[in-house]
Amino acid sequence: MKKIILIAVLLLPIMVLAQHNRQRLVQPDYDSYNLRFWPSQMTVVQKYNQGSDINFQETYLFDSVGNLTEYRKQGFGGERVTHYPLTLEDVSRNKLYVFDYDGDVLEIRQFNLKGDLYSSTHCIYAVGGNLTQSIEYTYHADSGFVTRRTVSYYDKRERLVAVEQYTADELLLWSEKRKYDRRGNLVKRTQTFFNDNEKETTVENRKYTFDSHGNWTQCHYSLNGIVMYTIERKIVYYGE
Repeated sequence: MKKIILIAVLLLPIMVLAQHNRQRLVQPDYDSYNLRFWPSQMTVVQKYNQGSDINFQETYLFDSVGNLTEYRKQGFGGERVTHYPLTLEDVSRNKLYVFDYDGDVLEIRQFNLKGDLYSSTHCIYAVGGNLTQSIEYTYHADSGFVTRRTVSYYDKRERLVAVEQYTADELLLWSEKRKYDRRGNLVKRTQTFFNDNEKETTVENRKYTFDSHGNWTQCHYSLNGIVMYTIERKIVYYGE
C-alpha cells in the first residue's frame, strides 16, 4: 500500500497533469515546455491576425542546466512575475495536492473562496509509472453533489489525447481529440459539443516554423479554417 503525502503547491502556468511529478510542479524544466534543447531565455508573443496588437507577452528564464528560474507575463492586466523554485510563501490557498511516495500527483483538490470543495481530480498510472488517465469531479457549491465528470486520456508519452465530459446523469456534454506532430507539438484539436440530439464540432489547427534545434519559433492558430492569431517565440540558447 502506497504511503500518501499531503501538500499544497501553487498551480504553475503549464499542463499540471502532464507534468505530474512534484519536483516539476515546484520547478519545471525545459522539457516541461516540450523544448528539445534548453534555452537561456524564451520570449513568447501572441498577435491577432488582424492588426499588430499584442495580446500577451511571456518571458521564461532558465539556468544553465535547464531549470526555469523566472516567469513573466505581461498583458492588459499588467505584469505578473513568478520566481522558481517555489517557496512556502508560494503555497496556494485554494488547491491541495496529494502525492504518492514517488512524488507523483494522486489527487488535486480545488476549493472556492469560502473554503468549500469545488473540484477534485484523481490520477491513474500504468504499471511503469506513466500517467494514463485522470478523472475530475466538479461539485455543486451548496449541496456538494457532483455536477460534472471529466475524463482525460493520455498516451505513452503522457500527452493529452482525448477528453470527455459528462453530466451527473452520465449524459455526454462534450468530447475532445488531440493530434501531435513527431516533435510532440499539438497540431490539431477537435471538440464536439452535444445538446439533446444536436451536436456542433469545432476544429483547431496549428502550423509551426522551427529553428535548427527543432523548437518551434512561430505558430499559426486557425479555428474552423480561419487563421485567428500567431504566436512567436524568440529563443536564446546558452553558448550562442
